[in-house]
Amino acid sequence: MFKIKNYFIFVIIALFFISPSNCPAQSVANPEKNKTVIKQNVSHPAKKEVKLSTPTLSLTPEEINLGVVSFDKPVEGTFTLKNAGIGIIDWSTEGPVGWSRTEKQKLSGSLTDNSASLHVTIRLLHKESSSQEAGSRKGPALVEMKLESAGGKIICTKEFSAGTHKEAINVSHTKGQKVILVTFIIAFTQKTPLINLTPLRLDMGSVLPEKIISKKILLTNSGRDMLMWSVAAQKHEKEDLPDDFQQGRYLSFVNEETRGTGFYALPAHLKDKVELTGRWTESNGYPLGAPGENIIKINFNGTGIILYLLNYVKEGNVAVFLDKKLIDTNDLFEELEENEGELLIADNLIDGPHVLTITGKDNLLIFEGFKILGIKTAYLPPDSIKIFPNSGATTRQTHYLTVSMKTGQMLPGVYQEDLVFRTNGGEAIVEVYAEVLSDNISKTVDIYRYYNGMDYLFTADPQAEALRLAQNNYVKEGIAFRLFKPETPGTVAFYRWYNPQRQSHFYHYSYNGGGKDLRGYVFEGSIGNIATSKLTNTRELYRWYNSRTGRYFYSTDMMGGKISKKFYRFDGIAGYVR
Repeated sequence: MFKIKNYFIFVIIALFFISPSNCPAQSVANPEKNKTVIKQNVSHPAKKEVKLSTPTLSLTPEEINLGVVSFDKPVEGTFTLKNAGIGIIDWSTEGPVGWSRTEKQKLSGSLTDNSASLHVTIRLLHKESSSQEAGSRKGPALVEMKLESAGGKIICTKEFSAGTHKEAINVSHTKGQKVILVTFIIAFTQKTPLINLTPLRLDMGSVLPEKIISKKILLTNSGRDMLMWSVAAQKHEKEDLPDDFQQGRYLSFVNEETRGTGFYALPAHLKDKVELTGRWTESNGYPLGAPGENIIKINFNGTGIILYLLNYVKEGNVAVFLDKKLIDTNDLFEELEENEGELLIADNLIDGPHVLTITGKDNLLIFEGFKILGIKTAYLPPDSIKIFPNSGATTRQTHYLTVSMKTGQMLPGVYQEDLVFRTNGGEAIVEVYAEVLSDNISKTVDIYRYYNGMDYLFTADPQAEALRLAQNNYVKEGIAFRLFKPETPGTVAFYRWYNPQRQSHFYHYSYNGGGKDLRGYVFEGSIGNIATSKLTNTRELYRWYNSRTGRYFYSTDMMGGKISKKFYRFDGIAGYVR
């Protein structure tokens, strides 16, 4: 009994000495930090770090959103660099891409079992009054980015207008290079009022006669003082427009369906003109070249082409080909910021078909759109375009302006108009472009059905998908139904997804799949437009679901055709087709 008592006394004394309250005062000054450590230990008691066999650089997070920066409010954040493998890995960075450095500094270090921090601070610098013209339309601010690590620092500067900006920092290491992203928002760049409009070029799309189409313009004030503004369409006299006026046809890359999703897909009206290869994400609905190799190919008919970028990086890691001939990009990108992202690739070409190809690696360019030159253009008829509201006053808020265009009895062709904004801080212009289609064009597209086992693939262009069809041994069945062209009123895009594990396709007119579980599915874009309510001469496209295999089946046959009712259950109407 005496031995047992001694044992318990020994245990109590041992527990007393190893109790957190009796440990050295490592966390007394910061109890919250101590709580965090204890919580992590409890949450992952069995977690063990797995080391790779070779040194590997790990960067977390890959992107930091620092929020709003102003003259009186700098912003900051921290990246963590770690060796996820065994051995030594060296790293270095020269700062953000396209920024100016006062000195040729470089941050560097070596990692074994340790980690390093890369601290980022961004602030706005006041510029000399002589360097910014009064009433400047752009009104840029000088932004300073400071990078610090292990006692070293890099200070870089670059001019930016008000708005959201995403900047890339290249981190080189023993095995190659990685890219981290810093996002920040400039609330205003000067005291005097300054109008900021998005977009500066408005693509109204392709419209049939007697239709009305609407788009949005975002208006903000980049200055501190109140902005007073009004807007109206430019008035033109007949003599202002020569018979050979060729302003060109502007086409925007923006896809409203993918805005905010982080994933970019081509809008339906660009399917026959643009091809994207590689990994593409989206920035406010526009295509952003993600890290890795990306290719964009534009097929056009005309005498030249202008490319528009939303970020003004003087990119050296991009190759531009026109009709398979390499173009020197040194001069091309030299005045990129001065021209506000406008790149004249070529003009005075032989009028006919051409192909523009842009290839890049880790370029992180945001593509806004392109303009095809050599296309006869007309101004919009008077009163065919309306803006609401057409005047206002703003300090910090954002105004959403609705631009409506009514085609009426307009003849088929390409049209252009200028919306002139007059303010107490200067004048600005938004260019509007539209194409009016012929009313007698075919409004439907044939949709072909292919099958491989129980997987059914629908496509409007078997020739473009010939490689996919051949590699997966699809068998052609013929025309299954007809969808509508993108400009058809009362219709929306009909999207296709593929699940390689289930070997099954899924189709829906909602970009999020209508609430279906799309885990494991790969988005493959639109195959045409489908009506969401019954139109004249349309029929139902029915959907069935097999809960055992997770596959879907589509048919205009209400009885489901050849599928087995034992395993498939009716899952509703997918839409209305011809």
